[in-house]
Amino acid sequence: MFQFNQQEVENLRRRAKENPEIVEELRSLADPILNTPVTVPTTGIANWVMYFFCPDCSIRLNFNRSEPHRHACPNCGKIFSGEPYDSAWWRLVNGSNCSGAHYMGMLYLLTGDVRCAHKGIEIFSAYADYYRSYQVHGNIPHNKPGKMGAQTLDDANFIRNAAMAYDLLEPAMTEAEKKHIQEGLLLPAAEFLIANRVEHQHNHELIISVTVGMVGLILRRDDLIQFALYDDYGLIWQLERGVTESGVWFEGTFGYHFYSLEAFFQYERFAVHTKHSHIHHPLYRKMLMAAIDFAQPDFDFPKLNDTYDGHGTLSGKSLLYEFAYQQSGDVEYLQVLHQIYRTQKRGGINTFFWGVEKLPECEDAIDPTTCIHPELGQPGLTVLRGSHDRYLLFKHDEFGGEHDHYDRLGISFLAYGKKIAADLGTTAYGAPLHFDYFKNTGAHNTVMIQEKNQAPGKARLLRYCEDDAFIYVEACMDWRESYQMPLIFTIPNWDKEAYHNIRMTRKIAWSKEGDYFAECFIIEGLDGRKADWVMHIGGELENKAGMFFLDGPLSTEKPLKHMKKIQYLDKPQQVVCSKFSVDEINVYLHSWIPDGALYLGCVPDNPSIKDISQIVERKTGDKAVFLHVIEANRENAACKSIQMSLKDGKAIIELDEQLNGNTVPRRIVFTSVPEH
Repeated sequence: MFQFNQQEVENLRRRAKENPEIVEELRSLADPILNTPVTVPTTGIANWVMYFFCPDCSIRLNFNRSEPHRHACPNCGKIFSGEPYDSAWWRLVNGSNCSGAHYMGMLYLLTGDVRCAHKGIEIFSAYADYYRSYQVHGNIPHNKPGKMGAQTLDDANFIRNAAMAYDLLEPAMTEAEKKHIQEGLLLPAAEFLIANRVEHQHNHELIISVTVGMVGLILRRDDLIQFALYDDYGLIWQLERGVTESGVWFEGTFGYHFYSLEAFFQYERFAVHTKHSHIHHPLYRKMLMAAIDFAQPDFDFPKLNDTYDGHGTLSGKSLLYEFAYQQSGDVEYLQVLHQIYRTQKRGGINTFFWGVEKLPECEDAIDPTTCIHPELGQPGLTVLRGSHDRYLLFKHDEFGGEHDHYDRLGISFLAYGKKIAADLGTTAYGAPLHFDYFKNTGAHNTVMIQEKNQAPGKARLLRYCEDDAFIYVEACMDWRESYQMPLIFTIPNWDKEAYHNIRMTRKIAWSKEGDYFAECFIIEGLDGRKADWVMHIGGELENKAGMFFLDGPLSTEKPLKHMKKIQYLDKPQQVVCSKFSVDEINVYLHSWIPDGALYLGCVPDNPSIKDISQIVERKTGDKAVFLHVIEANRENAACKSIQMSLKDGKAIIELDEQLNGNTVPRRIVFTSVPEH
């Protein structure tokens, strides 16, 4: 056995007798598979799991092992059958078979229950009967095909989880059973993965490497281990090139940051007692602690790029920090764990198997109150924090490849524990709104040109400083500079010509004490093109005076074609105040509209079972300047008498701030602003 040595096995068995709830939890999870006939596909029929979503609500359908042709949406109740839902159901059957066998392997380890062991062995023997004959299939855009599922990643995910279960079940196997599973399932799967690994940086290639490495250890195959760990594009290569200076995984999404880290650590949990473990590699620690640096006050993370519900939260990541603390004793991991367990009870299967028996007390818990930014001149993420759980993430990073959302200089803003102007992330990739709405520049809080997606590039931080009242942050994205695309997988879903010769600069003044921030967003090189400043507010528009309803859509192109109930203002005004309500939080958007037009409407939230507000400010010309003050509080607006102007290369915002019962005049000056 690789995962646990004999001393650990004896300790786990002792603790299981002292904690019978662990055995009961495992039995409740294993019983649905243990007490039903083995059901595996006999052909390569399993399809993409991302198809198993309601196309209207963007929510995953209910999975029922006994209902292969009826799949209900938990929100609207609609029943789906036929393709692609029935074949996606088989993909979920594969996953439940594998996890069920893993639970049975855990039960066998703890209790010696041979009935569990034999059922787990029967499941993998059945897959070994058919795997070699599974057809290579799958038409998922931009993905290599699979046998176990519709993409190579499906095979990798199934086999890496199967390897964990096989390791626990192997002591109960006959030599014939071992040979059959190894030669009928594990080895041919590894060979298929090797043949389909692509020579680039990607979480798929990482997981392929993890899987082949685990199979290589089981089969004692040095060639597989070399390929998986030490060759170019293997595990170490992916780790040392995939972690950015900030510690965030290069794909720029906290969902895939954790997804990749979980893959690394699954390998390490398997290989920890071998010479091929790298659990103490310093980049693992960098990834673990980077997540804390950028955590929101609620310890979730902004849904940057292709992050969707459940894939970017700290609350579900305790296993990572439990295992890291078990292996290192690092007090900062201990602090993170204590933070996680402020809102949930410690315990459960993962903690039992891979955490320390008793978590020591510690004086200090992680408290993410520090503002974070990269070095000047570098790409990355800046986080600003303030009173009332105010949090603003400023995205001035580098293009992240396939999972990018083309939203350089975007922001995500929270206050009072509410998502005021938060990044929406995305839904399942098979749901229509993924490509049609969420994965587009105009679905983010930034600027888009000609209603097209931003071309790849590398943004950079230009300024970070502060005075008594404000923190000033400035970053730019300049498409006039040459850009060398890194060795990453991409989906060409942008318009290079639309951004030719464009330079964008976003300047932010973040109030240290007040509930607001001001910004100046500059677009140079427009040459008559259309610039749309876009903002999403997670609530409803309240004041509607002086606006007119638009007769028809704002656009027929994605993503603005999804904007509806549109009101507009096309007459010049110095300052326009739009008020919104977000769960009893008042949000005030003060916009400078000396020219151009302002549109207010609603667009799909994520999930798309309700709508949120969207603001589009449109300007054309050779250059454009957008000025705003954005405030969120529980009371009336604290920012009064707001005036905005542009003169002599300076954008000036003057206001009276109501602070602790006093009126405090503020003057915010943004320099190096071109006349427009």
